[in-house]
Amino acid sequence: MRAAILVVSAAKKGVSSTSGMQATVATSALFPHRANVVVPARMDAMKKAIVERDFETFAELTMADSNQFHAVCLDTTPPIFYLNDVSRAAIRVVEEINKKAGRKVAAYTFDAGPNAVVYYLEENEGLVLGGLNGGLQGVEGWKEVAAKGVEVDEALLQPLREGITRVILTRVGEGPVKVTESLVGANGLPVRK
Repeated sequence: MRAAILVVSAAKKGVSSTSGMQATVATSALFPHRANVVVPARMDAMKKAIVERDFETFAELTMADSNQFHAVCLDTTPPIFYLNDVSRAAIRVVEEINKKAGRKVAAYTFDAGPNAVVYYLEENEGLVLGGLNGGLQGVEGWKEVAAKGVEVDEALLQPLREGITRVILTRVGEGPVKVTESLVGANGLPVRK
């Protein structure tokens, strides 16, 4: 699995993740249902999709969870707006790529911020990156894509061209690795070597 991280802003967020979550827990009427019903069921479905290497289900779950997270943020008092117009444009572009491909070949997700992470399988890299190409040419970190992707409407790509400041192209790793070395001692101070 690969990921294209579309950096909209590296600026400090207006509402930190910690204070945002505290406000959401305290004020959102939607949050208890999400935390107690939706997320546990989605986690089970996600585990199954990963074990079965079912990217389409993974994509559906990933995007639905991201959307619901931001809906809960909007249900917070005062509402929290992590996504911006460029974020929403990235969502529309991924939806268009999937629509034109006739199946889910890309999945967007957003954490507590405006930056999009777009997941795709290596076998669909040309299709997905080719679809994004028109909106990201010349952006730092973007590699020109020779493969022809799906045709994405220029009007959908324009906000990306104007709002993405950097792209990070990476792959999903093997997972956490346990190490015995630490940079911090038992006293909480840096270890000096």
